[in-house]
Amino acid sequence: MAEETGKAAPARGGGPTAEDGWRPRPRGVDPGSARDRMGGAVTGFVDDPRGAVAEADALASEVADALVAEIESRRAALRAAWDEGADTETLRLALRSYRSFIQSLITGR
Repeated sequence: MAEETGKAAPARGGGPTAEDGWRPRPRGVDPGSARDRMGGAVTGFVDDPRGAVAEADALASEVADALVAEIESRRAALRAAWDEGADTETLRLALRSYRSFIQSLITGR
């Protein structure tokens, strides 16, 4: 399913659709593992405040990098859907997909 994998579902012509359920999620980051690492940093703060904050910073960097990778991947898929020789209907669907993509980035939904 497109929403679960973070990958775009193909539209007519092979590109992503506006309704494929894409949401910005960090590519390759396990949410449970990230929560555990953050929890470890929080609980470790008393014994090692600087180390706890450094761990939180490292995690934030990994998640941010993974999120940027996912956003760039989605944008590339959108571009590929209409880049060469697209007819008007394909361009219409591409515009809908871009609208959905931007709305997802703005609202996080």
